[in-house]
Amino acid sequence: MGAMPPSERRDSVATTDAPSAFPSGSRPGFQAPAPLLLALDTSGEVGSVAVARGGQVLARGMVLDRREQAARLVPVIHRVLEEAGLARQEVDGLVVGRGPGSFTGVRIAAATARGIAMALECPVWAWSSLAGAAASHGAEIPDALRLESDIPSVELPKDAERWPRYVLFDARADRVYAGCYRFPAEGMEELRSPEALTIDELLAQDLPGHTLFCGSGALAHAELLDGEGFTVLPYPAGLPTAEGLLRVHHLHPGASPLDPGSRWEPQYLRASSAEREFRDRSRELAGSPEGAVTE
Repeated sequence: MGAMPPSERRDSVATTDAPSAFPSGSRPGFQAPAPLLLALDTSGEVGSVAVARGGQVLARGMVLDRREQAARLVPVIHRVLEEAGLARQEVDGLVVGRGPGSFTGVRIAAATARGIAMALECPVWAWSSLAGAAASHGAEIPDALRLESDIPSVELPKDAERWPRYVLFDARADRVYAGCYRFPAEGMEELRSPEALTIDELLAQDLPGHTLFCGSGALAHAELLDGEGFTVLPYPAGLPTAEGLLRVHHLHPGASPLDPGSRWEPQYLRASSAEREFRDRSRELAGSPEGAVTE
C-alpha cells in the first residue's frame, strides 16, 4: 500500500514559479482575452486551489491537512490570488471538483464555490474530481507530497500519456470510486463514467489494454492489481488537483455552467456511512414487531 501524506505536515503551501501551460487543448487563431478562472477541489486528502487564464496556470496552493480544509481553504484562495497579483473581483468564473470523495470534503468545495459565485456573480462549472485527478498528470506538485511509496517508480514509453488512466479513490474496505479516462492529442475521452463499486466488480470489467491505475484506491489495492498484470502508478499520481480540473475545463470548450443560483449537489455516488446506518436501522425496525406498520 502506498504512503499517503501525513496530516501533521504543513497545512498549506502555495507555489508560483514560472506559470505553467496545459499540455494540450490550445486552439490557434485570434481569440478574445481568455477568462480568469479560479479552481478548487477538496475531495481527497489534499485541498487544492489554482487560478488560470486560458492554458496558463498563474498560481496554485494546497491545504495539506484534510482536517484543516474548512478553515484554510478560503485563506489559501486569498493567498493564491494575491501571489498572482489579482483581486478577487477580477475572477470571471469558478471551476470546482464535485466529487466523489470525502463526503465532508466535497461539501466544503461546493459550499465555498456557491458563496464565492454569489458574491462575485460569476458562473460555476463543476467537473468530476476523478476526471480532475486523471488530468493532473504533469501538474506541479509540492515536494512535501512527493513521499516515498511502496509502489516503485515506473518507466513508461513516451506514448503512455495516451494510455487509459483508471483513477480509483479509496472508499474503504473493498470499495472504490472509479472513473477511466484517456487523453488523445487534442482532447479527453471518458471511457468509464464515475461509479462506486467493489474492486472485484471493477476487475470483472472488460478493461482497455495498457490501462494505468492510480489514486488512493489503486494504492490500497495495489497488490491485487499488480497480480492481475496491471501497472499501478506511485503517489501522487491520481491526486485530484485544481490544476487538473482546469485542464479538464480547458479541454471542453463551450461547456455550459451550472444554472445561476442553483442548489447543485456534489457527486457522492453512494450514501454516507451515517445515511447507510440509518437506512439499515430503518429496515430492521420495519421488519420487527416493534417497527411494523399497522393500518
